[in-house]
Amino acid sequence: MKKELIKLANGCERTEVYISPKNYKTFTSKSKFPKQWFVECRFYDPKKGNEYPKGFQYRKKFSGTDLQGLKLFAKIYKEEMELKLDVQKFNPITKENMHENQSNLNPYMNFIKALWVVRDKIPFSEAYLGLSRQLLNKIEKVLPELAYSYLKIGETKTWHIKNILEAINTTNSVFNKYRSCLSTMFKELLEYGCVEFNPVSPVSKKMEVPKIRQLLSDRKKSIVLQYLHDNYPEFYRYASIFFFSGARSSELLRVQAKYVDIQNQEYKVLIKKRRTYVWDTKIIIPAAIPYWNQILLESKNEEDYIFSKGLRPGLIPIKAYQITKRWKRNVKDSNEIKDPTDNRKIIKVIEDFYSFKHLFLDKLDELQNSGEPSTIPINFAQGMANHLSPETTNKYTIGKNDRKKEVLKKISIK
Repeated sequence: MKKELIKLANGCERTEVYISPKNYKTFTSKSKFPKQWFVECRFYDPKKGNEYPKGFQYRKKFSGTDLQGLKLFAKIYKEEMELKLDVQKFNPITKENMHENQSNLNPYMNFIKALWVVRDKIPFSEAYLGLSRQLLNKIEKVLPELAYSYLKIGETKTWHIKNILEAINTTNSVFNKYRSCLSTMFKELLEYGCVEFNPVSPVSKKMEVPKIRQLLSDRKKSIVLQYLHDNYPEFYRYASIFFFSGARSSELLRVQAKYVDIQNQEYKVLIKKRRTYVWDTKIIIPAAIPYWNQILLESKNEEDYIFSKGLRPGLIPIKAYQITKRWKRNVKDSNEIKDPTDNRKIIKVIEDFYSFKHLFLDKLDELQNSGEPSTIPINFAQGMANHLSPETTNKYTIGKNDRKKEVLKKISIK
């Protein structure tokens, strides 16, 4: 039975390296053995197929009269040849080490190298780019201990993926995020023909314990906003616009002055939906108009991002994580937020900044479902947040179940 060729860089292949004479292991000091020995393999380069249709004979000759010395040299030269071909990517035809084209994805590319290359080909969101970078850095660290350093992307099996994710040793929630991120990369690799199936798909998600969301009360929200108004006016303005938008910080921070139309109460923003970026038109509700007018007056250029350095208009956009850092530094870590009815009582804020979004969408849902059943053919909260499905909106409108229960309590059955 013909042995399968060993895959190398850039589509090259080789046979196993063998030692001649073949029966050298049976030789003893009393045997008559040849003095000329060699190690050899057949090397196949797809670019040199016409020149070497049966493969290139890559051979290393050596000779001697000492049997033990010959056996030792045979072992050394065999290992050296395998190292040069497999690790150093030596091409014995061109006499050069091969350099894989970093943008030319193929099944023979190194596993981690292929993942870095395909990552740059996927239109990931800013947050996903950070997650994928974190994931690939962690994978690089565990590959040596798993002996996967020389794994080819085309040879990847599900057990490789499972072992890698387990070796990273993280929480169930992060495990699931890493699994999802890897699955997206392998879907792309599948289209490039680098793999024959997505090896991530059979890996099961891990059970997650849902977090208890801390929702700002109306009273606490008012106290916090007043504190920001008095001490951090630019952050107050941003928080107010954010609260009335139902948008993500990553979306608001990409808004440029030229895309804001106050007269029609709209603004356009480039957002990622599933695997593509699309322009979305979002609504400015009446309560938010004064804040939008104020910041647009500060803008000197239509190319300005309305929230740049210092949360004021400028030509350089800032990152969403800076909002989280401001919230922690100025609000969550503060001991200066006082109860207006008792100035000695400190109000500690444990809620995240995104609790503003939860509160706003929950209020919209409450408004829509108050009193008689609504005849308006849209979901207020889903429309403001631009969610693709009501299931996503339900994650934010966390007071909805309680309101449903109250409706059920008023049902009268005769």
